[in-house]
Amino acid sequence: YAPYKVTVYSITFHMDGTATGKTETTKPSVEGATLLNTYGTVFGNMGTCVNLSQLQNKATLGIIKSHYNSVTSENEMKPDALLGYNPTLISVAEAKQLGYVIPDNYKETTVPKINFTKIDQTLKICAENGLKYRAHTLVWHSQTPTWFFREGYQSNGAFVSPEVMDARLEFYIRTVMGHVYDQENGDLVYSWDVVNEYVHADGHGWKEVYGNEGLEPSFARLAFEIADDVLKQYELRDKVSLLYNDFNTYSDTSAILKLVTFINANEKICDGIGMQSHLKTSYPSASSYLYTVQKFLDEGYEVQITELDVGNSNDLMQGLYYYDIMKGLLEKKQNGGNITGITLWGLADIYSW
Repeated sequence: YAPYKVTVYSITFHMDGTATGKTETTKPSVEGATLLNTYGTVFGNMGTCVNLSQLQNKATLGIIKSHYNSVTSENEMKPDALLGYNPTLISVAEAKQLGYVIPDNYKETTVPKINFTKIDQTLKICAENGLKYRAHTLVWHSQTPTWFFREGYQSNGAFVSPEVMDARLEFYIRTVMGHVYDQENGDLVYSWDVVNEYVHADGHGWKEVYGNEGLEPSFARLAFEIADDVLKQYELRDKVSLLYNDFNTYSDTSAILKLVTFINANEKICDGIGMQSHLKTSYPSASSYLYTVQKFLDEGYEVQITELDVGNSNDLMQGLYYYDIMKGLLEKKQNGGNITGITLWGLADIYSW
């Protein structure tokens, strides 16, 4: 899959029993090669992160379609994008009319309105252009507005109790996933990042509500339990993956495995691990990174490379580093490793994280 030199051996056999030969070193043709018709054929899902305006640009969309069959919204499915920086509160009755799911343990009289406009537009464009969709993300401390954790959904309110937050979490996950799967384009969503970056979270609303739960966070398990139940409700459990997504997975491997083991203590509701993979040519080494991939595979988890980019000092170093990473991933996949997709974070280095 890379235009490196190859050696071709040519041997001619003669009637007198002798043979002559020659060697020729060439570069294989890469004409017509794309990320989609090379890596995409091996891993199934070859993706990139986008925003809606890029999908709405005809020229950019053409590039996306030529190289990818999967997209991830860079920001538009994160909680702050759906909930807004300031809440728009509606009554429970209004929420039900809009199709929101209000669980039995939800005792408040209002809920925040969720803005699905950009997600609906994104899924429509994906459907019209043969693109699948990775949903990123349901639960994340970093881009969840602080008012979501406070009494009355007010930024200056006291933090609510764990019981109230459990109900809010269930309302949010069931409503977002239900909205996606109730529409005609919902079947494009093949994977959800249910919980994002918990291992590296500090000083956030979840911790203020639930306290320091270490690597056994009750709300993270609850989030997966709810998401798992939604997929079963829509008869999609064997078609859609639920992942825990994080960065620096190669330096925090043990902690991540402990967390996922806790989530799956009763049954396997977290299918696998999303390795963000914001790498540098200086760290981690390709061998260290690939060792972590194998560790997750050996533990029986699906692996998706979800946000791949590589910081570098020059293009040659970046290219060689990518070569080692991709060569190793190809070998693991071809040896039966359950690697189900690669997503590059940005359409070009200038747009990467």
